[in-house]
Amino acid sequence: MTSLENLPEITKEKIVIGLKLLLRDIEETKEGIILPYNSGDFEGRVDNLIAYNEIDEVIRALEAARLNNKSALIWPTRAEFMISLLEDRPAALLAEELEVRDTSEGSISYRLGSPSSEFVMFLLVLIANNLLGRGSSTLYRVRDRLRLRKRSRAPILSDDAEPLAQEVSALAFVGTLLPIRTLEIIAPSGRSDFESLAESFLFHWAYNFDSAMRLSNGFEQLTRSNRIQRLRRSSVKTFDVPRQAYEHELTQHYLMGVAASVPLLEYLSFYHVAEHFFRKVFDDDLVEQVRKGMIDPSFSVRRSTDIQRIIRLVKKAQDQVKVEGGINEQRSLQLVLERFVDLARLIDDLTAYDANLVRHYANTGVSFADAPAVDLSNPNVTAVVNALAKRIYRVRNALVHSKEGALPKYAPFKHDSDLELEVPLMRFIAEQIVIFHGKTI
Repeated sequence: MTSLENLPEITKEKIVIGLKLLLRDIEETKEGIILPYNSGDFEGRVDNLIAYNEIDEVIRALEAARLNNKSALIWPTRAEFMISLLEDRPAALLAEELEVRDTSEGSISYRLGSPSSEFVMFLLVLIANNLLGRGSSTLYRVRDRLRLRKRSRAPILSDDAEPLAQEVSALAFVGTLLPIRTLEIIAPSGRSDFESLAESFLFHWAYNFDSAMRLSNGFEQLTRSNRIQRLRRSSVKTFDVPRQAYEHELTQHYLMGVAASVPLLEYLSFYHVAEHFFRKVFDDDLVEQVRKGMIDPSFSVRRSTDIQRIIRLVKKAQDQVKVEGGINEQRSLQLVLERFVDLARLIDDLTAYDANLVRHYANTGVSFADAPAVDLSNPNVTAVVNALAKRIYRVRNALVHSKEGALPKYAPFKHDSDLELEVPLMRFIAEQIVIFHGKTI
């Protein structure tokens, strides 16, 4: 269970800033804030004035809330969680609002739909805190993702639900237009297990509708964009013809990683690109060790001790395969990195993608995998490759090993924010491996 934190300071000024960052042409009056849309364009009567007394009332409600995992508001008898989709297919279901209530004793109710007025204001403050002072490209990207869209209020799914009131406040209406969904849970008395209730609801949803959602990790999901696209190509006009042909199996793993919507699948798909060559580089390395031993001036085919030394070398490798059930994967990964990856290019790619990543890898390990930090700019290339192979391989092990025990392991969604920082490293390595093995067309 994630520990609760205090909310950031909620003020009228920050709410206005948040609105101005998202919307253009809002008007401040003595009574409140007028939003730039015509209520006659929508089903029902929609007020476009957010009154200051309404803002004060919502701020008082927020002062009683705590923050859970940076994206959930928790009160003693109520909680509201931001939801992230794990696939595109259930979007049609989520266009509608769902309200269900437990009819047994306790009477817990669940609402899945547009964010409440409190959550809308909380979101506006987060936007003000995170975007104020940033470049215009970031601002326009977020505006594009959170832009108001002209559409009708969707019907509620439950058969016995009351129809929506025709009068809709401007603040509530902003919530219906934002491409965000929240899960609100209300209990008749104080509870401390709202996160557990939310997880149960999402499992129940997935079981019944065969579609997956998760609790959001925070505000980052709203501003996260395809920085790879902005890094490589911003327009189809700059797209050129390919000049190399690439191995089919490698490109399939790579495409799976690019298409993936969860970091676990992204990471493992890119890891499979490197894994494709493990057997080859391991065998080649063994052959090279044998060759070096046989051409060494000290070696003589007439001395049985020299031949036995070569035999021991091969037998050690064979025994290792038997004990580990296969080749030494960490050693093979290290060989792949040595042969196919240019560290200078890797640093350039990472820096262009995010200027803080190289420093992050140098100063921070991966806690859920017990993986070490790696200073990619260290002039000792051998030390860098050794540490890099260890970091990547331990992250991979934590992702694929889920049995209970002492080994470190990855917890789905809980560790996603940490894992997301490892994905660019694995992706850029995979790209170099694919390109290295390309053949001129």
